[in-house]
Amino acid sequence: MNDFVEYYRKCFLELFDSAPAPNESLDREQLKETLRSLQLTIPTSLFEYHVFAGRHWINEELNRLRPVEELSWIDDRLIFADENQDVVCWGINRSDIALDDPVVWQGVNGDTIEWYSEKQTLSRFLMAMWKWTVTGELPPTEN
Repeated sequence: MNDFVEYYRKCFLELFDSAPAPNESLDREQLKETLRSLQLTIPTSLFEYHVFAGRHWINEELNRLRPVEELSWIDDRLIFADENQDVVCWGINRSDIALDDPVVWQGVNGDTIEWYSEKQTLSRFLMAMWKWTVTGELPPTEN
């Protein structure tokens, strides 16, 4: 088991008292084939999250994690999640796409999208977002 899966499992156990059920996960080989057909590379942390919990209800509970088929590029950022009121979206810099766990950027919608660093890596950002959704709490800021 890789470090991302172990981290996600630990967080899910803390938040939900259980890991995702098998029907809430995505098949690793099928996901690889989908990415090949889309000619898309995604960071390891996002790939492993989709394999671990790609169909879990939390992915659409408030803010929405996009299914792999709906990932898209805006302003040289791969958009992987949307805020529930479409005020912001979250993405990864194209130049960081090959990193295992890149920093997440928030895009504020307007005439042009304004981008701000979330100052968290993708794996930490996802788990912080789900924690906030479930408990209303944000994890402590890492310095």
